[in-house]
Amino acid sequence: MPRPIRRPVTSRRVVSLTAIACFLAVPPALAADSGQLNGRIERSRAQDHQLQQQVHNAQRHVSGYQGQIDELRAQLARIQPRLDADRAALQRLQGELRGSRTRLVGLRAQDARDQQVLADQLVAIYEAPRADLMTVALDSHGFADLLDRFSQLNRIAKRNAEVTVRVRAEHRQVAAETTRLARLEQRQASQTAAIETQHDAIARVKLEVVEQQLQFVRTRDRASGKLAALRRDRKGLERQLSKIQAAQVQALSGGTAPGDGSGSGFFPAPGTNYTYGDEPRIAAKLQTMARALHLHLIGLSGYRTPQHSIEVGGFPNDPHTRGQASDTPGLEGVPEAALNRFGLTRPFAGAAEADHVQLVGSI
Repeated sequence: MPRPIRRPVTSRRVVSLTAIACFLAVPPALAADSGQLNGRIERSRAQDHQLQQQVHNAQRHVSGYQGQIDELRAQLARIQPRLDADRAALQRLQGELRGSRTRLVGLRAQDARDQQVLADQLVAIYEAPRADLMTVALDSHGFADLLDRFSQLNRIAKRNAEVTVRVRAEHRQVAAETTRLARLEQRQASQTAAIETQHDAIARVKLEVVEQQLQFVRTRDRASGKLAALRRDRKGLERQLSKIQAAQVQALSGGTAPGDGSGSGFFPAPGTNYTYGDEPRIAAKLQTMARALHLHLIGLSGYRTPQHSIEVGGFPNDPHTRGQASDTPGLEGVPEAALNRFGLTRPFAGAAEADHVQLVGSI
């Protein structure tokens, strides 16, 4: 009886069987932890998008209110010089009016005194005994003395009459000026009050708009704070995931990661893309450096679409969207000089960007 021909196992089948065997060799706990972290990261990205929308909407309202505030501020700036000028004019008129009224009171008092002097003189003349011409002539010490007495009496009477006339004339002038100043002061006060009312109305509207804007500023700041905390938490989750994925790689390779046989090397995380733009060259240089320095490097993020970049806290035009960068946990302690020896550079400062590298000369 002929022996049955056994079908040779092809290389594709060997690879498939090996992959299945290695998958079965991955500890279930690692697979479960990886799935949970992936779920949490996806939910974090969804929340990230919602918070970005809240921040965007709140900022849109803040910007809209800012335009109104700027216009109201400009109106106040145009009104303020007029208000200042009117207030100064009102104060000047009030000062002049006070001075005029004070002078009017003084003239009234002077007129009253002059009237009293004239009255006293009239009483004295009335009460004095009537002297005839012979008596005045006999009492006089000569003709010159007689003329002198008559001249002195005439001068006194004339001076008193002139003073009285002058004081009354000034009294009328000052009274007229006081009346004119009072009318001007009343008109200026009404004009100033109207401008103050307009100024205060605009100021109240501005205050209301500022209060409305402040509500959206608080909303924006709260959403921004939540967004920053969410991204920090997601960064930690992604680092945990990278460690689990590295452990999965080691488990799939029989306990040691590919590279130089000691666990050193560059290992792109599942789902990452190192085939676009400069990514293949970056990956090759990371592999060379990892083997030379005995590093275990995880390729956490290579090429990203603009939408994905925004979702993970980047920008729609950052280096990842052009295939020019890699986020590689394990590089945090490597000095810049060491990176440069292998054609790599760390373009951004700060602990949060310590694992971000690009090709030298790509900046």
